Formats: sequence, structure tokens, C-alpha cells
Amino acid sequence: MDFAYNPRGIMVSISNIAGINLKETASKSMPVKSSLQVNFGNEKSQDKVKEENQTDYKHDHTIENTVWNKFKVDVEKTANIPFVHFPRGLGGAPDYTFFEFLQTAKFPYYVGGPILAALFYAGVKFDQFQSGKAAKNVAKHMALGVGLYYLGAMAAKSIINTSVKLTRGIDLEQSYRKIIPTSTNQTGAFKKDIEYHKVFESVDFTRWDLLYEEGKNTEEINEKYNKLARKYGLNDENMSDSDSTLKPLIKKTIVMAKAWQYALTALYVSLGIGMANQKAWEKESFFGFKEQIKEGIFGENLSIKSRLKNSKNLVMDYMIKPFGKSFMEFWEGTNKLTSAVGKSTILAAGAATLLANILIIAKTSARNHQLEKTPQAKSTEEKKN
Repeated sequence: MDFAYNPRGIMVSISNIAGINLKETASKSMPVKSSLQVNFGNEKSQDKVKEENQTDYKHDHTIENTVWNKFKVDVEKTANIPFVHFPRGLGGAPDYTFFEFLQTAKFPYYVGGPILAALFYAGVKFDQFQSGKAAKNVAKHMALGVGLYYLGAMAAKSIINTSVKLTRGIDLEQSYRKIIPTSTNQTGAFKKDIEYHKVFESVDFTRWDLLYEEGKNTEEINEKYNKLARKYGLNDENMSDSDSTLKPLIKKTIVMAKAWQYALTALYVSLGIGMANQKAWEKESFFGFKEQIKEGIFGENLSIKSRLKNSKNLVMDYMIKPFGKSFMEFWEGTNKLTSAVGKSTILAAGAATLLANILIIAKTSARNHQLEKTPQAKSTEEKKN
């Protein structure tokens, strides 16, 4: 059986299945819906026919949006970079995708920072106390800088995503499994059958089809779109065509949110690196940190209560307290110049975060847009109903 992949991500059969006329099947099985294009209705009906005649066919589908599921997807995507995508690329897989290219491009990003920090620690001279201590401090600040760099990037993405999710109901991190047909995957040892993508990956690759529900009428099919419509400020008068009405607003939300995430990343990364270079992190030695883990958490003859208490103390003494102190030290600075740099970085990050949320909420509201309706489409729907 031959298949072609639609740019919108919908599998479309290009041959008749078991002699069934797919156009007739689509017209009978798909309810009347003005906002759904004819092609979408045909494709959906074809999928149903394929399910009846090909039991091993699997649809692309969204993943339940839980913290644990997100963690598993992130771990699997990260592990696939060195163990799946790199071998396939180095082996010349003919079906190597642009998604895999983007994933392998992240590899230097993940390993470059830790290697840089390790190089400083490699310069420690154990036979010279002063130089060894200085090298350890540099390595420690470098390692913290790398950690806070990643933390800053995560914070920027999380802040915007949380704001968009609460105000507009759009989860930019909503993942889905993209099924890769094994019939087109003839690459020997480097086969793969799934990829993890985002439903709102970009304006061009948004999976609108995954937002539709199964149903017998417009309201049931557009259930998710109707929920989103209320988040965007639409009233019941616009609900009859909520999917067509919302798509331009959702596209604008994606564009603004992605752009602001990158803009805030620069500011939050600068803030993290500035905090990593403060003296607050030098007051507690790395040796004490290791001993606390070795003896206080994994030591022998300790109760579970003691291990939990020591773990809590470890986080407070070596992470949270130094983090708070380094923030204040970065704000105050050691002289007028460093104080000005610290204050301006912190204030810029805070002001940009506030501005980002205000602009996204204001410019994506349906109340601030003149909603266009097509009279012809509306009259057609009235005639059909």
C-alpha cells in the first residue's frame, strides 16, 4: 500500500483500499461542518477505512500532558541524539529527517559547557596549594555558570509557556508521537519508528488535526477549539466556527511566545552567569558537599528519616541559600560598576518578563481583533442545516 505525507502531518492514502471508493465513504461518514475543509473530512474517513483493513496501522497521537510523561519524553529525546540520530546520520540513512538534523545540532550545546568546566578543573596542580585552590574555584564557578545557563534558558521557556497556558489554554510543550511508516524506513540497523514532536512546534508545522475530536456534529468535533475559544475571549456567537476563527490567533500566539522565549533566554542566561561568579558559592567547599552525600545520605546505619533530613539540609545549604545570597551579591556588586551591571541585568530581566506577558495577552485576545466572517460560508451552512 502506498502512502504520502501531507505537510500538515495527516496520512493520506493515494490508492483505493480493497476497491472502496474513498470519496463516497468520506461524504457519508463525515458530518456537515463548514469550518472543516473537504480534504480534512476525506483524510479522516480514509484513516478509518485503513484501520478496518490494516490492523497494524497507528495514528499520530498526543501524549497525556503530565509531568512524568514530559520527563520521559525529554529523556528519550535526549538519549536518542547519541544513540539513534547520530548513528543514522553517520551511517548515511536515506530517510534522515530535518527533525533529526535539528536534534543532532543540540549535541554540542549539551556537552560543550560541561567539557569547558572540566578543562579548568584539569588544570588543578595538587602539589601547589595556592594554584590548586584557585583552579578549583575557577572550575567551580564555570560549572555553576553552565548549570545556571541551562537553568536560565529553562526558566525563560517555562515562564512564557505557563503564562500562555493559563491565559490562552495553549501548551507550547504539548508533545505528540509521530509514527514513522516502517515501509519507507529501509536503513538496516538504524531503523526508527517514532519521533516526538510538539503540537505547536511552529506556525508552519502546527498539528491542527490533533486538536479535533471524534464526534457526530460540529460541537463535538470542535470541543477542544471551543474550550480554547473561551480562553481567547470569544463569546457563544462565534462558537459555530471556532476552529477557523482561532487559527490566526493561535498562530500569532505561537510566533510571539517563541520570540519572547528566546529574548528572555538571553537575559536570564546573563543573570545566571552573573550569579555564578559571586563569592556566595565559595563559602561551602565541594569537599563538604561530597561528604554530605557520602556520609549523610548514602552512609551506613542511617534511618530513612535521617537520610531525608540530610537530603533536605544538603539542598538548603549547598543550593538554595547560596543561590539567594549570590542574587543579593550580584545586585549589590563589589563597586559602582559591578553594582550597576548587576542591577541593570536583574531589572531588565524582570521588566522584559512583565512586558512579554502583557503584550502576548493583549495582542492575542479575540476582543482586540475584528473577527472576519464569510457570509457565503455562513449561508451555505444555514442551507445545509
